[in-house]
Amino acid sequence: MNIIFLDIDGVLNSSPYFKSMKDTDETYNEISDFHLKKLAEIYHTCNAEIVLSSTWRNLDNPSNKVCYQMYEYLLKSLAKYDIKIMSKTPTIHMNRPLEIITWVNNQIDKEDIKFVSLDDDFSVEDYAQYGIEDRLIHTKFFCNDISEGGLQQEHVDRAMKILMN
Repeated sequence: MNIIFLDIDGVLNSSPYFKSMKDTDETYNEISDFHLKKLAEIYHTCNAEIVLSSTWRNLDNPSNKVCYQMYEYLLKSLAKYDIKIMSKTPTIHMNRPLEIITWVNNQIDKEDIKFVSLDDDFSVEDYAQYGIEDRLIHTKFFCNDISEGGLQQEHVDRAMKILMN
């Protein structure tokens, strides 16, 4: 099974993307269509599943209407490219690498899992603490140009290489 652990901010958007969207009238514009297409390329080419590792996973609470609307926006954005969220990582001290390895270790067929983590927040060193540094596809939120931020083709190529080998 091929798994993409998905962070949202810094992967499906970036600081320059938000600057480019500041004058739009859209209610929600947190997710870039350009970056969604890149995610879809990995997802469909590698027959992958999405496990949400972003703090956005905490928005999935229908009792909080404002947060839940953002979560529904995420689901609709992904659905435009026929992408679905299969699962979410547990919340463990907001330590994404630990949450990822815990999710993997809790799977019945964990030996059959190949995975990548699309993440801008945690470093290679953070992932190395759990022996999964080679699975990190490190993207950028803070950068100077929209062509540097979020999921780029170099990240797509590396993720597909990891998942397909």
